Parts: sequence; C-alpha cells; structure tokens
Amino acid sequence: MSGMKFLDEKIIALRNEMREQEQFELAQKEAALKKEQEPEEQNAEQEEQDFPKVNIYQDYIMIDDEKVSVVEQPLLDGKMSIRMPNLFFLMSKEIAALKYPSERRPTLIYTDDSSTINLAFNLTPHRLKEDGVAAFQENMIDILEQAQPSADWLDTEVIKIDEKTVGFLEIITPAIDGDIFNLMFFASIEGLALIGTFNCMEDDLETWRPVARAMMESLQFASISRNGGTVL
Repeated sequence: MSGMKFLDEKIIALRNEMREQEQFELAQKEAALKKEQEPEEQNAEQEEQDFPKVNIYQDYIMIDDEKVSVVEQPLLDGKMSIRMPNLFFLMSKEIAALKYPSERRPTLIYTDDSSTINLAFNLTPHRLKEDGVAAFQENMIDILEQAQPSADWLDTEVIKIDEKTVGFLEIITPAIDGDIFNLMFFASIEGLALIGTFNCMEDDLETWRPVARAMMESLQFASISRNGGTVL
C-alpha cells in the first residue's frame, strides 16, 4: 500500500508551515466561535451509526466470518491501553522508517499481515489541555479540508471515553492505490496532544469501520484519577 501515508503526519507538517503559536490560538478561538454559531442541523445530517456495533470486550469477535481473539494492549509506556483484535503486530522502527520516511511518523504503528490495516498512535510535542481538545479537533478539521479538498467526510464528534474528552473524525481520502478510510482521534495525554489514526482501504470499510470505532471507544487512560482528582 505504497500510497498510504498517515494523515497526522501531513497534518502536523501543514500546521507547522501554516501557523505560528499566536495564529494557532486565534484559529482555535475562531473555530470555537464558529461552532457556537453553527446550526444543530450539521450533527443531524451526519449519518447515524448504521453499521453494526462490535462488542470488543468479548474474548473473540467475528471479522470477515472468522473468529478472532481480542487482546488488551498497553501503549506509550503504560500511559494508555486499547483492546484490539489479535491480528496486529508492532511495526519495526526499520520498516516504519522505510514506509514513513518523515521524522514526523507516528510514535507507534501497528499493522496486519497484509500491511493494509493500520493503527497508529502519535504523542506529539504540541501542548494540549483537556479543555482544548474540541478546539484542537476543529483546527485539524480545518487543515484537513484544505489538505484533502476531495475527501468524503463520514462523521465528526467530540465524546467522552474513560472520562476523558476525545474528538474524532471519519474521512475517506484518495490515494494512488485506492481510496482510504481513516478514523482519527485526538486526546490530551499528560498535557500533550495525542493523535490516533486507523486506516484501511475503502473496500474494507464495511468490515473494519465498526471494529475501528469499538477499538477507539475501548481506550483506557492511566492519567485518569479514579478518586475524584484532576484529569490531565
């Protein structure tokens, strides 16, 4: 899948080129104001979850009529964890450097035997507080709309996962070897911006979209205080 590049790699590069810190803060404020002024019909127009829900807390799930075990995978030195089908393995740094030559490649990249199903996590150096996640998502949407004007947008939302604010978007983008389904999500981890990316070929969307959403919703964050303390 030579044409596939992680969107967060492009996003970060574009943001660094397009915005200095003051401009970025201004864009956040404008995005927040724009969201307040937008009619609620935007969310109403977004398609409901018309794909089947996947219970990823089971020991096994069905993928393409095959029974696949599910594992709990710690990430980023225990800062978080995710439940995923036992089809993924961690891409070696050597292979990652070949596939994603930019130094802005994701921190962790999981892939399957075909290298067509990918799940990546990039803990960026960009400072992001919990209450800034929604504005960060709006800013990423703005940049993506400029970078991928012909993309097909499926869904965008800000939700709570394990008591933390998570923004996500689902988008289909064109590539040399076929259109790609991307699920991207954003969160604040210890005061830094986390960008997660799942992607697969659009031909596999029906199978993998519900699995990708279930994986994202299974995230657990070690920075959560379970005794009423602050959320980082």
